[in-house]
Amino acid sequence: MWAVSSLIDPLIYARAVHFAATIMAAGAVFFLVFIAEPAFHDPGGAMRLPAIIRNRLTWIAWISLAAAAVSDAAWLVFTAASMSGRPPAEVFAQGVLWTVLDQTEFGNDWLLRSVLACLLAAAFAPFLSAQRIKSVWFKAALVALAAAFAGSLAWAGHAAGGVGVEAIVHPAADVLHLVAAAAWVGALIPLALLLSAAGHDGSIAIARAATLRFSTLGIASVATLLVTGIVNSWYLAGSIAALLGTDYGRLLLAKIALFLGMVAIAAVNRFRLTPRIVQNANTAAAQAALRQLRGNATVEAAVGAIVIVIVAVLGTLPPGAHAHHHPTDAAISADAAFVHIHTGQGMADVTIMPGRVGTARATIRLWNEDFGPLDAQGVTFTLTGPTAGSKPTTRAASQRADESWQVDGIELLQPGNWTVVVTAVLGPSERLVLDAPIVIEPKQ
Repeated sequence: MWAVSSLIDPLIYARAVHFAATIMAAGAVFFLVFIAEPAFHDPGGAMRLPAIIRNRLTWIAWISLAAAAVSDAAWLVFTAASMSGRPPAEVFAQGVLWTVLDQTEFGNDWLLRSVLACLLAAAFAPFLSAQRIKSVWFKAALVALAAAFAGSLAWAGHAAGGVGVEAIVHPAADVLHLVAAAAWVGALIPLALLLSAAGHDGSIAIARAATLRFSTLGIASVATLLVTGIVNSWYLAGSIAALLGTDYGRLLLAKIALFLGMVAIAAVNRFRLTPRIVQNANTAAAQAALRQLRGNATVEAAVGAIVIVIVAVLGTLPPGAHAHHHPTDAAISADAAFVHIHTGQGMADVTIMPGRVGTARATIRLWNEDFGPLDAQGVTFTLTGPTAGSKPTTRAASQRADESWQVDGIELLQPGNWTVVVTAVLGPSERLVLDAPIVIEPKQ
């Protein structure tokens, strides 16, 4: 049972900061390209406003990208510690970090996102300058980089690991969900800053143009979030029982409630305040509506920050569809090494007893996506040592009466972060391959 005490997990904070920083960095790009620059095209008497807003967006972009880099490094360390069962300070030894980077989807995604962050940093300098960038191709490339930087977070979460149609639909929905969140939530603070500066500078024309453009972008983003949110909830919750009966489901419901609250505020902005700003010739009335719109955007951003924290927590919990059905609640012996590996096609619980240097026995239990026993025609078990150049050892497992698979007489020659691979033959041309790190302790 997840509890409030779980909030002391530093991985949650690393994830929350990284999600927020990524959304803000991408949102700054989307806002400048799609909202601010077109509104600046005819600034009227407010010649200083474009330079002011570009300067503020520069600070937002650079600080967000720096925070994303630091939090991403922390996320990697805490994830490696969680996978290996070691304290964070020990994952720098015995190749633990490299194993995670080289042999897990999270690690591969981490490397890709690091490259994207570097490319964004290289592009920020000329784009977020005092001078307007007129190249359409440069803008398109930067928007694509920002979208990739936000969307690639999908492979660091539960969307990774599906098979068949799910392997295409679920990640695609998650990518669009993240990009839409960056376009809407990530642009709220820039919008509030522009409206504040426009109010003081007296440029109602720029504020009107920006408000109209943000309204259009917001409608498209909310529609995308709604559709992709339904797809994601279908795959991760799966049923009403999982929504109501698991910690994951209840947190997901809280996220949905907050999202609907943000949509309600956005509706007030779109149908009540925006017409007052655009259609009202009275400057004083338009400025009053601007102040209210700025306040609402700030409230939306605050609620969005809470949603991001919930997303950070959800990523550390098993999906409701899994947690609601998992049949193995028995405690694992303190003397054993254990790892649970899951994909959309099947799952495995691997227990090595004892989980230390010496001769051991491996027990493998296979489950289908509904946590029923997975029927396999044969299982092979491969272990690779923690040191570079270690040769893998592959053994055929034998099935027991309780439907588990077992490998006896495994020789564990050294402690460290080993790699386990389970290959299950499901049919003449169908195989399930599951891999994960597993920690072997020193001999007592």
